[in-house]
Amino acid sequence: MKKFKIMMQVGLAVFFFALLATSTVLADDADSEGWQFVQENGRTYYKKGDIKETAWRVIDGKTYYFDYNGEMVVGWQYIPFPYQGSTIGPYPNGTRLEFMPMSKWYYFGQDGVLQKFVGKQVLEAKTATNTNKHHGEQYDSPAEKRVYYFTDQNSYHTLKTGWVYDEGDWYYLQKSGGFDARINSLTVGEPVRGWAKDYSLLYDEEEIKAAPWYYLDPETGIMQTGWKQLANKWYYLRSSGAMASGWYQEGSTWYYLDEPNGDMKTAGNTLGTSGTTSVHQELWRLAGIRKVRLGIIYMQVMAI
Repeated sequence: MKKFKIMMQVGLAVFFFALLATSTVLADDADSEGWQFVQENGRTYYKKGDIKETAWRVIDGKTYYFDYNGEMVVGWQYIPFPYQGSTIGPYPNGTRLEFMPMSKWYYFGQDGVLQKFVGKQVLEAKTATNTNKHHGEQYDSPAEKRVYYFTDQNSYHTLKTGWVYDEGDWYYLQKSGGFDARINSLTVGEPVRGWAKDYSLLYDEEEIKAAPWYYLDPETGIMQTGWKQLANKWYYLRSSGAMASGWYQEGSTWYYLDEPNGDMKTAGNTLGTSGTTSVHQELWRLAGIRKVRLGIIYMQVMAI
């Protein structure tokens, strides 16, 4: 519990200082005098004398990123998003305000230019062997291609995460772990398969517990709805995709879905953590409350 609370506090602190910082400069590189692209030891830099650019930079209307060594990057990159507080482009006084912005995935062309993708794109798979490359470095594009979705955030086209609707189906794209190191950055933006929960990045144990479960097809990643048999157990996924639990009525038939696991219980199963209440006993209680005919419900449960 303490771990999650600390994570949330750190996230809120970052957000707070971001609001206090000055606005991001998204203009073109007006202070370009003396700056030029330079090739050194097989790498590309943007320099003014001995000074190297080591962050985002807009040059002639195109956006580039230079790492902490000043090397221009290409291909897939997991780098900080230029939120408010970062200075993009000219900084005459040589000062830029930084506050540890969260990293996001971007795609740069082989010329180093940030690609302005929006929506669905088919690109080389994002793997450990073809990410974080630099201009002039050997770059092997794998044969495998994957579908990715991009969004425009203040003119910075980053990989989309969370829910996406494509050609009549819903998919869930892995969110960033934020301050949670358990999330592998390579999986961010990739379709989630199997069981998944959806919750914000600033979370605690209570939010995780309350978040609904969803089931994504293990092969296609498509969100599933309706009745689903998994590992010899039945589950019901609502039209929203959220897993149902507790009592569920379909037509005139009642079903009991375990809380919180969601698997369907039948006659003879016990309910609750104490294991002392049976489906039959609970039906008697439910019947008394709703004033329904016990015989009908009893026979329906026995037939499950």
